Amino acid sequence: MEIKEQVENLFGLQDAVCENLDTPTNDIVAVTAPTGRFALKLYNPQSRNVADVQWELELLTHLIKNGAPVVRAFPGKNGYVETFIIDGQDRAAVLYEWAKGEKPKPSDDTYKLLGKAAGQIHKAVDTFTSSLVRDKYDIETLIDGPLRRMEDLLTVADRWQRVFDMGERLKQTVVNPALDWGVCHMDLTLDNVYRDGDTITVFDFDSSGECWRAIEPHKVLRLSKEYFTAWLDGYRSVRPFNQIDEEAVAAFGVIGDLRVVAWDLGVATSSRGIPKIGIPELTVVADGWLDWESKNIKKY
Repeated sequence: MEIKEQVENLFGLQDAVCENLDTPTNDIVAVTAPTGRFALKLYNPQSRNVADVQWELELLTHLIKNGAPVVRAFPGKNGYVETFIIDGQDRAAVLYEWAKGEKPKPSDDTYKLLGKAAGQIHKAVDTFTSSLVRDKYDIETLIDGPLRRMEDLLTVADRWQRVFDMGERLKQTVVNPALDWGVCHMDLTLDNVYRDGDTITVFDFDSSGECWRAIEPHKVLRLSKEYFTAWLDGYRSVRPFNQIDEEAVAAFGVIGDLRVVAWDLGVATSSRGIPKIGIPELTVVADGWLDWESKNIKKY
């Protein structure tokens, strides 16, 4: 049965027009029907099963009830999480609203809105509970695991020992018990929000899980200290982001990149298809990590 037929059957849509958007980790299908436009998300079975997606929808429902600016999902015949059969394989599927607006351009006011959205999400999720198990982003998940998967390639690039030693130093930042801990979006960038005027809508909570909150703005800091200041202003308009967390963001500027690069190299659990980068690119990335650490991270 084609995607169109399954969408119409399970979600009650009529005359649906489906367009595969060719996204990297999960498959996103733009669905247009007389009742509106939607985003059908078909989850990567290598990394997400039905229980994983159910946890995400419980989180999303809780966030909406508590006023966080996040995208809504639509229930099908069997609940929010349906099962599609694609090429003979079962895929967890969710139909989301198509957020209003468009992907925003980088600016101080955009990042202030992004920081405010992060604060609203963290504030709302502090009261979230679920009986379902979700992986935590601990030292193993963020540092040891990705480095272990990249070891052979980093060895070929003649960067393994230096990057491994850097990882050991970075651990000294995250062991601080004063750091704020809780559920994070984990990929809260401009790629995962739409802006409509002064309203931002956040989507793609597939990577969400418990982690140190200082990881949330790490890509903002790597992009621009000015944008990071704007992000902090927005966040602090909703909830505290203390000085210890602020200082730790620089370390997460590297820590948060390790999983991404492992994925790009094709060695992560959720990697799909041909690697996006090879040894020459990895060498440049590793040197960038070491340079960032040297210039921005407090020495112990």
